[in-house]
Amino acid sequence: MSVVTASVSGLSSILRSPGIRNGNREQRVRFRLPESLKTVLLDFIDRENVKSYEELIFTIRDGDIQDDDLMRLLTEVQDCISLMDKKLRHFVEALLVSNKTWNESSQYVLLYLLNVQFVCHLEVCAVVSISISLSVGCEDEWTNGVPTEEELLVFGHAHTVLRVLLQVMPMACNILVQVMIKNFPYLRRPSHEQECFVYNMLRVIEYQPRLRLEVLLIIFKRLVALDVYAPKVEVLDHEEAEECFEMDIEEAEANKVSAQVQQLGMRHPIANNLDIAMVQLFMYLHSECHGGEKQLDWERTKQLYHDLVTVFEQVVLSTHATHHVQFLLFYICSFRVTVAESFLNFLWHKVVSPSMPSIVRQSAIMYMGSMLCRASYINISLLKASVAEMSAWVHTYISSQDGLECANSDVRVHSVFYTVCQTLFYVIAFRHHDLVHSKKNLAFLQSLNLTKIVTCRLNPLKVCLPVVAQNFATVTRTYQLAYCYSVLQHNARYSMPVVHQDDKGYAVNRDSTLLDTFFPFDPFVLRRS
Repeated sequence: MSVVTASVSGLSSILRSPGIRNGNREQRVRFRLPESLKTVLLDFIDRENVKSYEELIFTIRDGDIQDDDLMRLLTEVQDCISLMDKKLRHFVEALLVSNKTWNESSQYVLLYLLNVQFVCHLEVCAVVSISISLSVGCEDEWTNGVPTEEELLVFGHAHTVLRVLLQVMPMACNILVQVMIKNFPYLRRPSHEQECFVYNMLRVIEYQPRLRLEVLLIIFKRLVALDVYAPKVEVLDHEEAEECFEMDIEEAEANKVSAQVQQLGMRHPIANNLDIAMVQLFMYLHSECHGGEKQLDWERTKQLYHDLVTVFEQVVLSTHATHHVQFLLFYICSFRVTVAESFLNFLWHKVVSPSMPSIVRQSAIMYMGSMLCRASYINISLLKASVAEMSAWVHTYISSQDGLECANSDVRVHSVFYTVCQTLFYVIAFRHHDLVHSKKNLAFLQSLNLTKIVTCRLNPLKVCLPVVAQNFATVTRTYQLAYCYSVLQHNARYSMPVVHQDDKGYAVNRDSTLLDTFFPFDPFVLRRS
């Protein structure tokens, strides 16, 4: 049989055009493989004969190859190990995506070829296994975060190869981690690339669980970068612009447009990439902690929680004003109150540790306060215990300053104290309905001695956000816990605004005494996740 010449426009188009589309089987012609694989590969590397290489890719990918020919090809691959580098990436991809190489009669041959020699070229296969989605399969975002059947088949092939490689040479895991870091899609790459990459990274953990912490660190670093480059104000501006457009449409048409937008995701491109990646993480957390059953697997949950806390400490806690990534911790804490209590204890230990940088201590108490306010799974006993800890620490700090003759109230000197005070005021104002619903809880609030806190020399109300101070003053006056309005009026009379000019040349009045504050668990605005 003569070799049939295939008309191709390039390697990318070859790999993107499988022989079966939408369940319609095309008429296939049997192809004969080249007599010498090594000659074809060498000619391609030297750029002497690119056409033969392209025809080889087409034959492997879509040709109806005889079993004997395929086994001979796989055997010849072993003699070409020294040639394998990134230039021949498409050849390796073609082997991986070809269903013919994975049938029962030839699978053992491919696995046999994955010996120690081939492991030396792990980077090629690792790149293929992680980025296979970039060159094969549909380019549309997945429905509900689930890959198509065709993509699942391709991913399964790639991960089978990678699993065997790592079994042959476990130390190659270090190379795999570096390949993951190097090939993670850029922030502005299409959302489906982000989705596929995160999905496949998480799938590696299934057969290499010892890599979970490193893989999560890589993913979280990228998610934090996406989060920072998609400020909530910008994201909401994009969504509001869309809503203003829909106001001019009839109700039925508006509902149709809204459904389409819900399917498409976020208007902000980076926020959409973050959203689609977060879906994969939320699905992973749920499946890992619950397994195939609906009941929580407590041991697996504890192990995953400890890894997530480590990642949170190294990546998220020290990053200012992220808006969405931290909700992954918020989500796993909802699985059981014990997890939430452990996370709050972790944050509180950071706050009271004098060896920690002030900025980390401030960030920890803001996370703690925001979780106490926003998490519906935080019960009243845990809420009261956390409020009591904050109050006791504040009183101890005030007592230590009362003994000093020349204590000053500089925000920079007492930044942690002021942040803890504002968090205490914020939690009491936000959760006051839960804290005053019984005489016992009201007596608990009265025992906090809030009057001493608001009237101390350090004057914490002076540096609190006005909205927090006003709401706290309203609650404390209503339930006669403290009288803050005289202090607020005094602070208003003696406040000294700072006048400066911003980058655009406009004069700006800003009170330099206010804390730089953020509320990490304020409402989540990403649509899918």
